[in-house]
Amino acid sequence: MSVLGRIGCGLGLGLAGLLLNLAALEVLPGVHLLLGPLLVLTAGVLCGPVAGALAGAVSGVRTLWLWGHPWGWLNITLEGLVVGALRRRFTPVAADALYWILSPLYFLATYFLLAGIPTSAILVAGLKQAVNGLLAALILQVVVLLPPVRRRLRALLPLPLANMSLGRVFGSALTLGAIIPLLVLGGAEGRERYTSEVRQLDEANLHAARVVANDIESSLAHARHGVSRLARTLSSSLSAEGALPGPHFLEGELDALVTYSPEVINAYVGSPAGVALAFSPRTDAAGRPLAGTDFSDRAYVEEVRRSRGPLVSDVFLGRGGVTGPLVVTLAPIRRDERYAGYVLAAVDLPRLRRHAQAIGDGQRRILVVDARGGLIFDSSEEEPRQLRSIISTTLARALEESGPKGTGTYEAEPGAVTLVRVGTLQHFGVVEVPPLGWRVVVQQPGMRLQRDVERSYFGLLGTLGLATVSAVLLALAFSRTIVAPVQGVSRAAARLAAGERTARASEAAEDAPRELNQLAETFDRMASQLSRQLEAIERTSREKDAFLSIASHELKTPLTALKAQVQLLRRKLGDEHAQRLDNVSRQADRVTRLVNQLLDASQLGLEQLPLQRTRMDLSEVVRRVAETLVSTSPRHTLELETEPVVGDFDELRLEQVVHNLVSNAIKYSPTGCTIQVWARRRPEGEAELVVADRGIGLRVEDEEQLFGRFERGDRRELTGISGIGVGLYVSREIVRRHGGRISLRPREGGGAVATVWLPAAPEPERGRRDPPAHQEEGRGPHS
Repeated sequence: MSVLGRIGCGLGLGLAGLLLNLAALEVLPGVHLLLGPLLVLTAGVLCGPVAGALAGAVSGVRTLWLWGHPWGWLNITLEGLVVGALRRRFTPVAADALYWILSPLYFLATYFLLAGIPTSAILVAGLKQAVNGLLAALILQVVVLLPPVRRRLRALLPLPLANMSLGRVFGSALTLGAIIPLLVLGGAEGRERYTSEVRQLDEANLHAARVVANDIESSLAHARHGVSRLARTLSSSLSAEGALPGPHFLEGELDALVTYSPEVINAYVGSPAGVALAFSPRTDAAGRPLAGTDFSDRAYVEEVRRSRGPLVSDVFLGRGGVTGPLVVTLAPIRRDERYAGYVLAAVDLPRLRRHAQAIGDGQRRILVVDARGGLIFDSSEEEPRQLRSIISTTLARALEESGPKGTGTYEAEPGAVTLVRVGTLQHFGVVEVPPLGWRVVVQQPGMRLQRDVERSYFGLLGTLGLATVSAVLLALAFSRTIVAPVQGVSRAAARLAAGERTARASEAAEDAPRELNQLAETFDRMASQLSRQLEAIERTSREKDAFLSIASHELKTPLTALKAQVQLLRRKLGDEHAQRLDNVSRQADRVTRLVNQLLDASQLGLEQLPLQRTRMDLSEVVRRVAETLVSTSPRHTLELETEPVVGDFDELRLEQVVHNLVSNAIKYSPTGCTIQVWARRRPEGEAELVVADRGIGLRVEDEEQLFGRFERGDRRELTGISGIGVGLYVSREIVRRHGGRISLRPREGGGAVATVWLPAAPEPERGRRDPPAHQEEGRGPHS
């Protein structure tokens, strides 16, 4: 595949992986498995590291939105790059496992040092991503081994996948079959447990909110009752002109209200204009008198003027002896339609906050919000000094969705860099305090639930680990049961191919499953039939070789007599019939050579062809035979290059080899072609004979076939060329018996090249001559 093709493959699979990542599977709350890595690893394994890195970079874009940091994106990119780089040496699972073995260094350098994410969250995320990658690699490894997929992707499969053994295939499939159900069931159980814990948490929050709301409602009711009763008392004590009693009387009544109402922190009677006429207590913390303080700028001054009954204000910033947020109850002082002032009591918010803290028990945060979104009090604060609002916060938006009474979650820090979002969630329950429109919010952080999720995830991983180990062990055990008999059949077939006709496979598959036992029995039956057929063929071949040997011997006698008679006739008849007699002599020589070739072929078949070796120079034989043959064929020219090559050879048999190769080159070359012959010593010490022509050439599939007995190929160009097809067979057997080898191959530009390699004698040292040596192997009759 070209570079552009690899890039296109990476981008295409990366886009498909991005679409799959949009549908992330939530194994546990906050713990997602992405499907995109499957296509990232596919790109790396099939198309190489560049495609894997591109696919990871494109599909990993989803993690930027999912987790709020770039390290997951970079991790997927590196995973595709590394698996692609290791694909030629390891299977996808092994390559991905090597990557994750080295990944702690990456997590330490990025997640911990750069992002500052807690170690526990890094551990969960690292294990989650490792499981994600290894599961994707396992799925890929199993899918590409399915026959239809393997057939389509055969050209792209790297060697470790293409040559994967049956045991590993079986182990991968069994492991995947064990992991996926456990992952689905374990995730479903974890989510159900998490949902149950969230439900219990929400119920606890709602219960606490109801208790706090009841406490607030009771305190406000008591405060309202106190100011209403005092307002009625003062209304009945108005003078005929509608004036309030004197300060001394007012202070006594206010003291009684504050003393007997624990919900009230202070109280005062205000004039219609909003000026404090009497206060209880009398002074502020600095000892300054509070009577005469002007509160006319307060909104409640106008509200109480129009009211006929007691009111409760929204939260505002207090003054006049109370600092921080303040809520008051007040009632108008009226006689008929005449408005004489009002009675005000400040609610003891610190007391309510302490009660809320006791209810929260240090685990919950309780907030009370008025109708305008002002924060009345927060149980997590001891001494609030400023007025705050929750408007436009994530809590306010969550409260709008939950309604006046319900539960929900919100993120305290949206967009924070994290790995598991469960820990950043705040779970709350809200209860409204009627008819004021106040809301009591009781919330708990999701960190405790995150710890439960982490424990569930680690438990799930432990289960998956045990399941994987068990699956691998079972796969090894079962694969041996399956593979061992198959290997036994394979070894028996190899022995049978090597010539061991007694090779059988039944013993190796004796304890195998029924199908494999049947396979071994079928193989044994086939081997027995094949052995009988081979014996019959060999018997027939021996009989044929014996017949050819007898026939060749019988033909040689009349041919010899015919040759002698031709010679006698030539001397008696004179020159007028010389041309005809020469033609008869040549045809007799031709038939003699054919008979000799048949005799040699039959003797080779019967293992009776002898050799008689002598120390000789191969180049002399080559020169003599090549020049003689080409000189008798004036249509061709000879290009001869020789150098002395001494060895222990059978001269007559090597003459046959050279004669067969050169005569074939002449026979299959058109008029005017050059026959090239080289005889030389190779640097390795071998003798090399090369015969090259520019003839009709040969096909690659014919190279081995032409060395068979009576084989001349099936090309139409050969129909007009004589021959019985034993020359190359005899030549190969002669070369083999000399301990050499021969090859025939097409020549670039047309033609054929025949090459013979023979073991040569070591070159003699300078100044020393080796005596001729003779090695007899016996010789049969040959002419």
